[in-house]
Amino acid sequence: MLNIFRRRDLPIALAGRMVSTFGDEVALVALTLRLQADGGRPYQVALLLAAGIIPLLLLSRPVGRLVDSHDSRHLLVGAGLVEVACTVPLVFAHSVVIIVVLVAVLGAAASVAGSTWSALVPRIVGEDHVAEAVAATQSLNALVLVGAPAVGGLLAGAFGTGLPLAVDAATFVVVTAAAALVRTRRAPAAPAPDGQPTRARDGFEILRTDPVLAPITIGLVVLVLLVGMVDVVLVFLIRATLHAGGAWYGIAEAAWLGGVVAGSLGAGRLRTERAQTWATIAGAGVACAALAPFAVVPAVWMLVPLSVLGGAGNGYANVCFSTLLVSRTPDAERGRASAAANAAVGGAQGVSLLAGGAVAGVLSPREIYAMAGLLGVAAAIATGVFH
Repeated sequence: MLNIFRRRDLPIALAGRMVSTFGDEVALVALTLRLQADGGRPYQVALLLAAGIIPLLLLSRPVGRLVDSHDSRHLLVGAGLVEVACTVPLVFAHSVVIIVVLVAVLGAAASVAGSTWSALVPRIVGEDHVAEAVAATQSLNALVLVGAPAVGGLLAGAFGTGLPLAVDAATFVVVTAAAALVRTRRAPAAPAPDGQPTRARDGFEILRTDPVLAPITIGLVVLVLLVGMVDVVLVFLIRATLHAGGAWYGIAEAAWLGGVVAGSLGAGRLRTERAQTWATIAGAGVACAALAPFAVVPAVWMLVPLSVLGGAGNGYANVCFSTLLVSRTPDAERGRASAAANAAVGGAQGVSLLAGGAVAGVLSPREIYAMAGLLGVAAAIATGVFH
């Protein structure tokens, strides 16, 4: 893996993304705590979490076409500037409507940036090192996030929620500068030699017609629909059910991300497509299996080892699925494929979060964890059987 870091552009790209990811997570924790402290209901937390994800679904087609038809540097710098412009007002905003709208715009800009980076990384490292690059990207991002939730909770507790959001705005400045410094560029594909225009496949068509990606994507979408709602109630499980402080919310998130780091590094060693396919399915199943015991733990510290285990499965699934997505898609179509995959999985997450806000009005946090964990395991088993 060390060889890929000898390419000048990769450390710059990873450093910029790591800084931005750190700021995003700090800000998300701060906004969640702000809503909870202001008397927000679970459905409002659900709206906040879903606002950053729903744009992935609604804008997948235009984002995919945009990424495959425009210069990568222009897109990355433009998206970064939009993110800076949206984050500054969040420092002062307390209105749920304003917060949700700004987070939604941030989600749209992040969708463009994420799909652009996903399509650009293979150009930076070469096709033979895609798995290593994906593992490095996701493990380093997760490593940064290990401390980010705790930092967000501590900063919000000590200085109020405005400071973490100001930190997030500064990180977007850094990632915009990093995007401008990356020399590798991904430009639109040249026209066909005969001058005849070729039909550009839709991102969902690319996924649907691939015999490996299609069943895995469907399985992950179903699984995320069933499980994503737990993110809505974690803060209530920790603070209202287990009567722990806000710092434990950050610690629990950090433990999950610590497991993601370990899982991502392990996944980067898998070389065969078959191993990556089964690691995606098994990793998702392990992540869900670790969530079910959240329903019965008597003390908050017990969430930590469960989160590490679940995060490890999450890391394996993320890296292996991302590697399959890149390696099985032609370079000229990677923007559309990435946007479609982000829309499918991210859209499922957004829908699940909204559903979680409604379900939380009927079921307790423990009941939601039990239901989501067990149904998620069943979905992972079904994916393995029907793959």
